[in-house]
Amino acid sequence: MPRKKKKNNIVIGIDTLEVEIQATTLLHENTHIFRSANGVEIGRMKAVKNGYRLSICLPKMLREDNIEPFNVNDFKAIQKVLSMIQKELKQLFDNTLLEMTVKSCEVNSTIQLSDKTKTEPLLQLLSHVLLTKGEKLFVAYTGTRTGKRYEAVKNLCNGKHIESIKTPKLSNSRFCFKIYDKGLEQSITDKGLLRIEFVYSVRGLKHANTGRTLKEFLTVASINNLLECYRTDYKTYLVDRYWNNLDSKTFVTDVYSKPIYKEMVEIIYNDLCSHKGQPLTVAIMNKELIEIDFKLFEKACCRYYGNPESARKACYRVKKSEEIQINEGIIDEFVAFSRAIIYG
Repeated sequence: MPRKKKKNNIVIGIDTLEVEIQATTLLHENTHIFRSANGVEIGRMKAVKNGYRLSICLPKMLREDNIEPFNVNDFKAIQKVLSMIQKELKQLFDNTLLEMTVKSCEVNSTIQLSDKTKTEPLLQLLSHVLLTKGEKLFVAYTGTRTGKRYEAVKNLCNGKHIESIKTPKLSNSRFCFKIYDKGLEQSITDKGLLRIEFVYSVRGLKHANTGRTLKEFLTVASINNLLECYRTDYKTYLVDRYWNNLDSKTFVTDVYSKPIYKEMVEIIYNDLCSHKGQPLTVAIMNKELIEIDFKLFEKACCRYYGNPESARKACYRVKKSEEIQINEGIIDEFVAFSRAIIYG
């Protein structure tokens, strides 16, 4: 019997809120740390012009960490969360009635992958989806080595292991991306955790109809509105880019429509043509693409050789060389968990 595919465990929810507090009272400290009953740091409040800026991690108000975001299962605790914040602020500001405005909010999908080794190639795939012409990305790398060729040198690396990806605020000014290895951040070694986070600005929150004040925001209706907005934006700005290859500036008017994975296959295929079907040479040239998912190389070989057996031998030769990190099932996993995020 064929082995049953392991389904991804996906939780969609909220992480950190930024709240602006208008206050005339000056505290003795410029930074105040909020802690849970268990002593876990859940937020910080810093003095800014005309008041204070509070950064509060909602899941840590209920749990020891923020591996699982504040999600629909936590809705029963919304009033508890609001009361905890209000109580602490009343103690600090002598029961003064404060105006608290939500300025930004992190919304994310935290995905437990079918295999921990898939986190990095998925980050590679997503970096290529987001890095379109004219766009900026901020990527954190660590150097890696694969194969025997680089054993001849001491420090030079032939690979880059992505740990996190960030974008500036998109052209719509509603949000920016933060995508990273959540398992690495939390020192979790037994499973792969990928976090795909959108940081919504005031404009983004207004678009999602979440209300302006903290009291208006911390309601089931407002948070549901924001989670639905996240699903829609995930499809438009990530999945539609993958399938239609559109960037955030031109996705409305651009008539070009060719999936990014097909462009990747085309690059590899063209190099096979230029180098007369030398599989290892072409694989090393396209190492960054092929290490996303070996299926890309297999498709290019099938197209070039036209003979399944010749294509199989070419792929075998590359695998046997050990010059390329072999990752498989990455694109299928991305498609599967994206469908689950969008449609539930």
